[in-house]
Amino acid sequence: MTSTTTPTVTNLDKVCRNIGRLPLEMRHAIFNCLTVDFRLEMVLQKKAHIIRKLYEAYDYRILDINALKRNIDLGIRWRFFVTVKNESGQFIMKNQTRPTQYLTNIEYKQMGEIVSTEHPAFKALRQIVVVPKIHGSIKSNSLKLADSRHARNALSKIVSTITKSCDILPTFAVPSHSRSGKKFNYYVKRYTFQFMCILSNFISKLEVQIENAAIKKTKQTFKQTVARYIPYAFRKMQRKIKLSAKIAKAAAIKAAKEAKAANKKAIKDAKEATKKATKEAKEAKAANKKAIKDAKEATKKATKEAKEAAKNKK
Repeated sequence: MTSTTTPTVTNLDKVCRNIGRLPLEMRHAIFNCLTVDFRLEMVLQKKAHIIRKLYEAYDYRILDINALKRNIDLGIRWRFFVTVKNESGQFIMKNQTRPTQYLTNIEYKQMGEIVSTEHPAFKALRQIVVVPKIHGSIKSNSLKLADSRHARNALSKIVSTITKSCDILPTFAVPSHSRSGKKFNYYVKRYTFQFMCILSNFISKLEVQIENAAIKKTKQTFKQTVARYIPYAFRKMQRKIKLSAKIAKAAAIKAAKEAKAANKKAIKDAKEATKKATKEAKEAKAANKKAIKDAKEATKKATKEAKEAAKNKK
């Protein structure tokens, strides 16, 4: 016995659904008032949808894995670590706040010298967000077995990075008793939110192509099954349709003739009924005149008799 489970609707889903019904200006005003935690919670619900669409696009051979990798670099590696190389040889963010800049180095004295090392959170963050290296060019549209395996392996690594980033980064935080700790925690969540927005934008451009590819595949499947393996039934159905159309046409012609004959008969009956009604009206008119005449004569006779009776009485 199978049991059906209904999807649970959270308060967040209801809030998002109601916000989406508002005018654009009000949506922007409300969105600007939302905290980064609420925004992050909203976009993280799309993670499963994004991953599913990536695999669907790969199955239909329309996924550009190189472009996806560039988006991963843009949303993760460059947001947290590198974009421009400065004179000292270190990679820094250009005109943008880097979360790791709030992680001060740890200094300690060793053998009379002060040694400075990176913050442990920086090392842990770098192990999480670094995109795995994918060697060689990725040919997503190739039908060769080696290219397909390479593309599938690259996609698996990228999906693993997306999953790990979405699961770990929102919970990655340092003690927030200081201002630098609060700033670090804020920018980690903010850049994770922006990373999910980049992925959502990338997926939105693929959804129409995925739908068209699904329709095309359905048509090909129909041609390879019904139209190929059941041609006799198809031709029989066509003959049956033509015969039905012929029968329907003959029935329509017959019905038109019967309707025409019935119309003529109705017109004839109507004329005869009109004539009969006219004749009856004339007879009624004559009878009415005769009745009036008889009534007048009866009145005159009664009057005359009444006068004679009065004379005899005197």
